[in-house]
Order: sequence, then structure tokens, then C-alpha cells
Amino acid sequence: MAELAKWFSLQLQVSADGFLWAVAQRPTDRLFLTPPRHPERWSTARIVFHLVTYERRLAFPSLRQWFGGPCPTVGSMEEDAAEEEAIWNSDQDHDIPSLLTAFAALRSEQIALLARIDEVTWEERRDTIWGSKLLRWILTKTYQHTLEHTDEVLRSVLWWDDMI
Repeated sequence: MAELAKWFSLQLQVSADGFLWAVAQRPTDRLFLTPPRHPERWSTARIVFHLVTYERRLAFPSLRQWFGGPCPTVGSMEEDAAEEEAIWNSDQDHDIPSLLTAFAALRSEQIALLARIDEVTWEERRDTIWGSKLLRWILTKTYQHTLEHTDEVLRSVLWWDDMI
């Protein structure tokens, strides 16, 4: 496996593990609650739902473009956000353990694909939902997005009692 593939494999695994650990720090009776001082922010459950939705609809399909898959079909950011919110609101019985299992499985599939990337593929551009990008950009975006939501969950975990 190329060095870049090894590096991204490690980062994607570590960031996934970090997200799963962060969610596990949230008491289950607070999973669906928004932060007391920031009710405009998402609950941890909503963040989990969003991250799984993102991985299913954008991150994994975008990676698969380098293996012959189609570019994901998306609307505007506002349309996609509204659609995701409608799906979230239509199902009030969200099974967080199942969503976390799905997240881990999606991330494992992504990591498995990295072992199949040769040096030439790393330098090939594809038309993506973000414009013409290299594969390393797509993987960096996935990594960044995971860290962003891990940070949000951990801030809520750490400061929850100070927010009341």
C-alpha cells in the first residue's frame, strides 16, 4: 500500500474511533437534548444522524468515483439540508446504536478501498460535487468533517453542566 493510502487509512480509522468514543461519553439521557445555552445547535443524536447521512450520500460515493462509480447526485446545500432535516423529523425513533454501527461499517469500507489505490490514481482529478478535485482532497474533506463533528460532540460533553 502506498504511503499516502496508509496515512489516510490511519486517519480515517482514528477519526472514526474518536467520533464513536466522543458519542459514548454522552450520557444516554442527553443524546437527544440540545445544549442548554445553545438550543440552535444539534443534539448528539442529530449529529450522529448527520454524519451517517453524509458518509452514505457524499463521502463514500465520492471515494467510489475513483473506482468507476458515478458522482453523487445532490441539490443545493439548502435543499440537501432541508431534505436531511425532513428525514430526521419524520422518524422520531432514531436508533443511535444502529446508526453508530452503520457509521463504523461505512468507514471500514472506505478504508478497505484505500488499499487498492495506486500512485497514479492519487494524482487523477475527477469532477465531484465540490468541483474538479484530487482523491486526497476528497479524503481530507471526509477526515475534516469527522473531526468537526467530533469536536462539537466533545464540547457539549465537556461543558454541558456549565451550560445549565
